[in-house]
Amino acid sequence: MAQHPAHSQNHRHPDEPPPQEIARALKGAEYPMGKEKLMALAKSNGADGEVIAVLNKMTDRNFDSADAVLREAARAE
Repeated sequence: MAQHPAHSQNHRHPDEPPPQEIARALKGAEYPMGKEKLMALAKSNGADGEVIAVLNKMTDRNFDSADAVLREAARAE
């Protein structure tokens, strides 16, 4: 039997922002950077509420790269 689409590893919920939208919101980040500063940067870059919500769900720690943020955001979604 085929796997339900919602259980697919690469399937995002329709309300979850795509990784490129998160990356765009974090343009100009100077790593390492903590979650609160990443959220403030995203807000100043005009990120929408979905991006801010995903960042808010992430573990409160310092991230050393955009890739580290995107990996954590994927887990948090």
